Amino acid sequence: MSELFASYESDFELAYQEAQSKIGQVSSLDDAQRKNTLKAVEFATDEALEILDQMNIEVQSIPSNQRSSYNTKVRQYKAKVDETKQKLKQLLDDEDKHQLFGSRYKDSEEFDGPGDSQRKQLLNNNSSLERSSERLRESQRVALETENIGGNILNDLRAQRETILNSRNTLHQADNYVDKSIKTLKTMTRRMTANKFISYAIIAVLILLIFLVLASKFW
Repeated sequence: MSELFASYESDFELAYQEAQSKIGQVSSLDDAQRKNTLKAVEFATDEALEILDQMNIEVQSIPSNQRSSYNTKVRQYKAKVDETKQKLKQLLDDEDKHQLFGSRYKDSEEFDGPGDSQRKQLLNNNSSLERSSERLRESQRVALETENIGGNILNDLRAQRETILNSRNTLHQADNYVDKSIKTLKTMTRRMTANKFISYAIIAVLILLIFLVLASKFW
């Protein structure tokens, strides 16, 4: 396992456990403590998401045949953070309602009267704004993640291009060596043929001389 990825996992678990611990404390706190605790939960979840971004980047540097298990882990961690963010959103909505309606607020109550109706509309608008802001933050995070992945892909393509260029240069050199070898073989073949004819000529002369010597003895 990648040592850096394992380090990110440890950091993620710390941030995630911090968020879960704070969420469990919210119901027993007073107003001031509850606000600070919710901010701490939000900070911890944001930190966990940033760590997940770093984990995604690190996965891209791991050999492709080993990425599957790492990607599965990142998806599981992302699902845990999303669940925590949903709990945080509900707690923030409850806190907004509590601030608007004070002791009159209960989850099961219906709001009566024009003043309560306006407060309810304001609360709904605030919740809608929060959801829009959350979607914007998520879009920004995805855009950053996509940019990082795109950068890694470009780096991979650049490295592959250099490898292809080096391979092409190597092939050109190999072609030159082959051409030189063919020329050398042709030269050697011509020389062998010439040497063969010279050898035949020498043999023929020797045979002729032998016949002349023999002939001179009998005449």
